[in-house]
Amino acid sequence: MKLAEKYKSIATTIFWWPILVLDLLCFALLISVLPVRMRNGAALRAVLSVLLKAAGVRVQVQGLQNIIRERSQILVANHESWFDSFILASVLPIPITFVSKKEMFRVPIYNYIMRRLRFVRVDRVNPRDDLKNIDSITALLQSHLSLMVFPEGTMSRTGKLGSFKRGAVLLAAKAEVPVIPIAVIGTRNIKTPDSPLIHFGVQTKVIISEPVEVAGMEREEQRTAMKEIRAIIEQHLTDAEISGDFYNNPEVEAEYDATS
Repeated sequence: MKLAEKYKSIATTIFWWPILVLDLLCFALLISVLPVRMRNGAALRAVLSVLLKAAGVRVQVQGLQNIIRERSQILVANHESWFDSFILASVLPIPITFVSKKEMFRVPIYNYIMRRLRFVRVDRVNPRDDLKNIDSITALLQSHLSLMVFPEGTMSRTGKLGSFKRGAVLLAAKAEVPVIPIAVIGTRNIKTPDSPLIHFGVQTKVIISEPVEVAGMEREEQRTAMKEIRAIIEQHLTDAEISGDFYNNPEVEAEYDATS
């Protein structure tokens, strides 16, 4: 990293972390009075857009027409940075909640926000225990909230796509909702999992693929479907790596402004 870029990243980081804390505090107060669909929709998008603008993050979205606005769905994406969640929640025009590891529920303020947003807690040490919550998650999806899942289970430390767990397809089959594959590109350039530094002005891209219907699938069919979903996401990531300049792709629909 060049010296000027390093100082710029340090300045951005010093500015961004207090903004994060203030933003979350304000959001915690706001969601205490808002109805579910508004707090998981417009309010969440507005709050997270502040964090993206504070870091100068630019987002371009392709395939927004593949989001189903009149029913719930499970959205699955690759995971390379904290900013994956911020970007996805800010560009998806539907009320959503997230699957999160149980350790995150121990963080003050964040714990309250996640509970109010009806985050689904998972135990990475004892994943079988999560099967007991299938009925409650199905009910959640039937309440017109969509669920965002990172099926790798954790952030990639290398930038390479990891293996996908079957849980998202299992839930979708049980709830009879479609699965939407999403590729998130460029967020690792904002912040890596192992560094506190925030890099300013990074261009990112979100590619939303067509829904995959999995209702009625048995276990082996679910495994096959998840492999196909992973392959779709991996292909988008490979194409972006090969092109080396993904944000100038003429197929990009538009830059998405989370505040609009």
